[in-house]
Order: sequence, then C-alpha cells, then structure tokens
Amino acid sequence: MSPAAADMLDPAHFANVLKPPLEAESLPAWCYTDPYFHRLEIERLFMKVWNFVGRDDLMPNPGDYLATDVASIPIILIRDKDGTARAFANSCRHRGTQLLTGEGNCKAIVCPYHGWAFDFDGALVSVPGMDETVGFDKDDHALIPLRLESWAGFLFVNFDAKAESLADYLGTLPNHIGSYNFPDMVTTRRKVWDVACNWKVYLENQRESYHVPIVHRESLGDQVATPLDQEGAWSGSLIPVEHTAGVMKDETTPFPPIKSLAGEALEGSHFLVLYPSTYFVATTDCFWWMEIKPRGPARIELVVGSGFPRETVARDDFESVVQRYYRRWDTSHKEDNDICELQQAGLTSPLALPGRLARRERGVNAVDRWIVERMLAA
Repeated sequence: MSPAAADMLDPAHFANVLKPPLEAESLPAWCYTDPYFHRLEIERLFMKVWNFVGRDDLMPNPGDYLATDVASIPIILIRDKDGTARAFANSCRHRGTQLLTGEGNCKAIVCPYHGWAFDFDGALVSVPGMDETVGFDKDDHALIPLRLESWAGFLFVNFDAKAESLADYLGTLPNHIGSYNFPDMVTTRRKVWDVACNWKVYLENQRESYHVPIVHRESLGDQVATPLDQEGAWSGSLIPVEHTAGVMKDETTPFPPIKSLAGEALEGSHFLVLYPSTYFVATTDCFWWMEIKPRGPARIELVVGSGFPRETVARDDFESVVQRYYRRWDTSHKEDNDICELQQAGLTSPLALPGRLARRERGVNAVDRWIVERMLAA
C-alpha cells in the first residue's frame, strides 16, 4: 500500500533500488499507481529537465503548428514568420482556454472561446470587446513563452528558466550517435497508441531484453543487447548486428545503409533512453523514437515516430518497401503495449512487492536509479 504523502520520499523506501543492478530490486509497486507520487514526478522530473517534443520538420512553413504536451501540460510549437520554431503554453491569457489542437497551419493563434488573437511571437494583437476594461494593456497579456532548443532536428522544451542548456543536458549523446546524420533524416510517420500503463512501466520495458525471446518470439526473435554505460541524462544498449533492426526477424535488409555511419554507429543498433521518457533507436538505415507521455499514474499516450535519410525517402519504391518497417513497429509495439498493460494490472494488487532483477534487466535499474536520485535530490 502507498505510504502517507509526507512519507513518500523517505529514502528508506528506495534503499534496495539504489543497490548495484544484480543486488537491486524494482521500485515499490505504489510508485506505478499512486496519484500523489505521480504528481511529484511531474514537478520534480518533467518540469525540471529537457523534454523531447517532436521533430523540426513537422513544422516546415511559417504558421505551421503542433499542439502537444509534456506530461499532460499542454504546449504549442509553432514556426514564426522568420522561420524560427517557438514554444508557448497552450493556454489563452484571457481565461485559460486551450488555443490550438492537433496540427496544421494558421494565420494567427486565435482563441476559440472569445476570439483573442496572438501573433506567432506570442504577442496579443486583437482583443474584441475589451475597450472598456480599466487599465487593460495588450502588452501585458502575451502568451507565456517556453524554453525551446534543438539538436539535430529534435526539439526540446524546458519549463525551468534556471535549468542547464540542452547541450549540457545531452552530454555525450550527440557525439555517440552523431554519425547517423539526423538533420538529413525525414520524418515519414507518427502513430499514436493509448496504453493503460504507467510511463515507467513502458520505459523499463524498452530498457531490458529479458522479455524479448518471450514477448517478441515470433516477430523479432531473441536480441541480445550489450549495455552501454549510463551517461547522465541518457543510457542505453547496443545490439551488435550488421543488418537493420527496423524489420521483422525473417525480412531481408530492404534499404541501403546510411552513408555517413562511422565509429560506434558501425558496431550495431543503438537503443537509447533520454530521460525522463523518450526512447530513440538508431540502426543502419533509419531511426525511430517513442514519446512516452504520461496521462496520469496508470495511462500513457505513446507516440511512435520514424525517419529515413532524404535519399532513401526519394526512392521510387519507398512507399512500398517502407511498409515492412511499419509492419515491424506496429507488431512489436502492440506486443509491448499488451504486456505492459498486464504488468500494470498486476501492480495494482495490494499484494504486489518489488522484484529482483536479472542480468538482462540492468537497464531497468538504470531507469529506476535515475528517477529515484532525481526525486530525492529535488
């Protein structure tokens, strides 16, 4: 059962989590189900670090926007008239109405409730019916801007004005996988899943290969991963195979390798978590990502995106051949979704206890350790 709220961050609850991986246990079950603990995670993790929110090429033109969120906090990404990507709180400065939904192109950001209109730089430009309001100044009611920085076509938002730069947060990650030449990649598809599990359940699933020969027996077969040392805000593993990880186990390699690959990128496919809740896979001919977006303590929205080199996307046979990749992702994610929902159902039991970890679950301990250390430090 959950401890009292005032007791929830007592280090004694997490002593076994912080042991070396093969001596450690998983998090207490209430960490995956308790609403108050979930609120603490939003405040102490998601609102303090850089969160991946989408690819830059999703908004190629001025006025293009993407209404998205970070841990259910609604935000707007929009391309301004000068071609700069910007981020704002998706909340009207009048009475808080959500301004935009979905994605598209607009001439101005117009509130659907009372018609307040904002420019792409967040300035309030039109306020019908406010002429008699005493002391009202449009300049005082611009949209709330958010810190937005990018790396290699990936966009990140941070709510904390005092947080380190994105470059400092990413640390060694850009050098580790930079030869995949992500700026040349084209986003080809994004698919959204609704999954009834805690965000940590899904992230832990992606960071261990113990389940692969069972859950993905027919689709992927066994994939033995070599752990990579945890590097601050990221950790991961390497599957040392020469062919792509982007297709099913019985498929041949459909697309040619990325020409720029060098160094560690030639050693195999990289499966990497960028904390708190983003997962990247970079393989010989493409990449894909997972945005694991909390929707409360027991539900997530999972966004699975994919990208290929511009030269590959320009091939005459791209649309037909890429279906093999989409089939792999749709199949394997459905398998992961189903097993994560079963785990979440089990964790709701008042009898559920922390479990010991196997050799192929070192990544689970890396995830749990990062979360606990951040939560306690905050």
